[in-house]
Amino acid sequence: MKALELAEFGIDKLRTVTLDDPQPEAGQVLVKFKAASVNYRDFMIAEGMFAPVEDLPVIPLSDGAGEVVAIGEAVSELQVGDRVTPLFFPRWLSGDALGDERSVSTGLEAPGCLREYGVFDESAVVKVPGHLSAEEGACFPCAGLTAWSALATNPDQSSKGVVLVLGTGGVSIFALQFAKAMGATVIVTSSSDEKLAHARELGADHGINYQSTPEWGPAAKKLTDGRGVDLVVEIGGTSTLPQSFKAIRRGGHIAIIGALGGAQMDLSVYELIMTNAHLHGIGVGNRTGHEAMMSFVDQNRISPVIHQTYSFADAAAAMRDIAKGGHFGKLCIRF
Repeated sequence: MKALELAEFGIDKLRTVTLDDPQPEAGQVLVKFKAASVNYRDFMIAEGMFAPVEDLPVIPLSDGAGEVVAIGEAVSELQVGDRVTPLFFPRWLSGDALGDERSVSTGLEAPGCLREYGVFDESAVVKVPGHLSAEEGACFPCAGLTAWSALATNPDQSSKGVVLVLGTGGVSIFALQFAKAMGATVIVTSSSDEKLAHARELGADHGINYQSTPEWGPAAKKLTDGRGVDLVVEIGGTSTLPQSFKAIRRGGHIAIIGALGGAQMDLSVYELIMTNAHLHGIGVGNRTGHEAMMSFVDQNRISPVIHQTYSFADAAAAMRDIAKGGHFGKLCIRF
């Protein structure tokens, strides 16, 4: 089979290789990949910025979708022809990850989705709703589940809640779509008025341009009649967290899902006490959450926003473009 792999760090080092066709063993399924999607994490891994990869070469990309083309013995819930996505954490099936459930992730410790075929334990893949294309299904394992976890695991989330979403990348747009389907009021920030207009077309109730309104935290709070937002989907980290505290209501939740603006939090304890805010770190999610998300997506006929689709041969371009930040939604690769 054909695959793209990194034998050393650097997207320019991505190379096409031919590997043996894998075969499923007992309890496993063979998936023929049809599409993949790119996350900023994939760029960081490829450039050696995320974490040291002990066992190079590695096949990149955590997110993909395909079709089951063969099954091993004792496979009970899947059959040939089923359309599936792999789990981001193939060992994290349910509950809190208190052991080694998060020690293996797809596209880093385990081979990623830039390959024609992959063998997975039956428990490590989840069915894709019928209304989604392969490219659309490939968008959910990391970005979709991260947004879902930020919302669905938040005890304050309700149809009367106000959610502040930072930016218009993959996770942020999923958070907008999920929150609106849950009945929440959604505020979106961006440096682009054009992107804010697109966000409103998707259902965003308010948009704030953080370039023209650098004090966007108080601006968001003002939109709630001074009460403050219930949840912030926080992707920036160092550069955005101070404004998120200005936006949050007392006792609200700030879901930390990224650090595009810096990983160190210069946090004032006084600020935390005064807001009574809850800081909630989000690390994608488990199989139970993935299945719940897919059921919600199916029931609400949610389709991800795809900014651009690339060919398999142009996967490196997609990985470079994710770092440029010009996208609205997801970047996908069609096999």
